[in-house]
Amino acid sequence: MNFAAVCLVGVMSVLAAGKPVPVEQGMAKAPPVTTSDGPGALDDARKVAEAYLKALEGKGDDRARNYLLGGSTLTANDFTIPNWKIAKRDASRTEEKGVDGAVKMMRELERKGAEALNTVVVSEDTQLALTQEQANKLLEPTRRLAQKFIESYPLFSYVARVGKDVFWHPENPWLKEVKKLEKGSTYKLELHRFHIEEQDSGGNKRIWPLRVLRVTTKTYDSGWKILPASDWDPNY
Repeated sequence: MNFAAVCLVGVMSVLAAGKPVPVEQGMAKAPPVTTSDGPGALDDARKVAEAYLKALEGKGDDRARNYLLGGSTLTANDFTIPNWKIAKRDASRTEEKGVDGAVKMMRELERKGAEALNTVVVSEDTQLALTQEQANKLLEPTRRLAQKFIESYPLFSYVARVGKDVFWHPENPWLKEVKKLEKGSTYKLELHRFHIEEQDSGGNKRIWPLRVLRVTTKTYDSGWKILPASDWDPNY
């Protein structure tokens, strides 16, 4: 499945050439919440976010990079920011649902994606040529299941990055995290999203999302973690 997942990202890109046919069309958004200016209360989520940001700025404990879900990577270790401030903060989101149903639907989505891949995998000397209509038809079962997943488990699927290419990558840390959730239990997933503002030497600003999450069951606690794969850099 790991090899298939890696290949699927490339296949989806090939299918989307020309007129886009993204598998994430119309999805991959977290449940709506209110947003307020500034960093908000100095709670645990904000403390983790600020510790991580200070590490990226080079003004804090570099070990805070390990707050990344799945641990820090070589890419993450090289990433720095010159300055930052928390411009806005979303109200927290919480979801409590059964582990088995969420994991089953996630695995089924992986299976459907693999089936789509197997349909288009060709020999090395054969050119892949699909019409737009054929590509849309090929991806439709995957889209339908992804949408159903999002509707049934909106926060779980959002954290899993459903609708993003990174969902299919075998190193997606959420795919590994769910293996720690005991079968037959109920998970509590809490998410805080901060809007981080940076400014370069030319005065140009950009705002990007930093997500802090925690998932618990009766016997497991992930602790507060930073969710990788930000919208502004889907490979991070």
